[in-house]
Amino acid sequence: MPSVVILCTGNSCRSILAEAIWRDETGGRWRCASAGTDPTGSPHPAALAVLEEDGISIDSLRSQSIEEMSGEKFDLAVTVCDAARQQCPLFSAATRTLHWPFPDPAQHLDGSAVDQHQLAVFRVARDSIRVRIQHHLRVLDLLERIELIIEQLPGDLQQQRRQAYHDLARRSVSALDEGTHWESLPKIIAEEMKPFGWDWNGIYLLRGQIPRRRLELGPADGPPVCSPIQEQEEGRSGLCFDAVQQGSILVAADVTRWPGYISCDGESGLSTVAGMARPILDASGEVVAVWDLDSNQPIHATDALVMDALIEGLSLAGPPERRR
Repeated sequence: MPSVVILCTGNSCRSILAEAIWRDETGGRWRCASAGTDPTGSPHPAALAVLEEDGISIDSLRSQSIEEMSGEKFDLAVTVCDAARQQCPLFSAATRTLHWPFPDPAQHLDGSAVDQHQLAVFRVARDSIRVRIQHHLRVLDLLERIELIIEQLPGDLQQQRRQAYHDLARRSVSALDEGTHWESLPKIIAEEMKPFGWDWNGIYLLRGQIPRRRLELGPADGPPVCSPIQEQEEGRSGLCFDAVQQGSILVAADVTRWPGYISCDGESGLSTVAGMARPILDASGEVVAVWDLDSNQPIHATDALVMDALIEGLSLAGPPERRR
């Protein structure tokens, strides 16, 4: 059973809400706890009230100190206030620590009895925390599915490459959790796949209208390359536009034989042997961008399977940028 502990200062509002909601969202499949660096000693009554409104049990909730967590081990710790993060930037009892700052719903309230104003403020906090937890759980599910794909890849695959796939998936999905996945993806890919000849990769954003569309370079890692790339009214427009037009991932085992291939080697200093392009779609299924790779080594048969699954998963959170 995976485990999480949520940390804040008083352990009466945000961390209490997060503990209860996490347990509710996972249906008891997680061991959930919370603690404070300076606990108040009891959960805020408004926090308990808005939890009960959502039908969430409050029976096991209590305000406790981080010291009471000594001897316990957790897969994940989440700090939900800046003060707790400063005191516990890395929670030693957890394998991994994340920081999700939320405004304190009790900060601007007096100590009077729970009224409708207090409940309204705490409902906002409850709903914001639930959305963040749901996003994280979807991210974890995506990582599990991609890692299953990696483990089930066919053929004789060297362990070094398989491990690179795992590291690539883990880091990319972590960036998705923080909302920086598209801007971070090219750098992550470059760092994990450089040993296999992946010299350059980047994301081109699709602009304009058929038949005069263009691809403008967005996030990328590597030397300067061609941008923009223009769609040709007649003939082939290169690997990236072929992927856009077909709506599927394409691999050029020998770029010199790909019709209309656009080479940037002369300007960039690259020595491209093989290439790969994967369109990025929005929620309606429309292509809005394309991820492109230049490699100085042959592309392995499983590379396309991994990148197809990874980009498909990242796209579920939305495309890099909508087309203008």
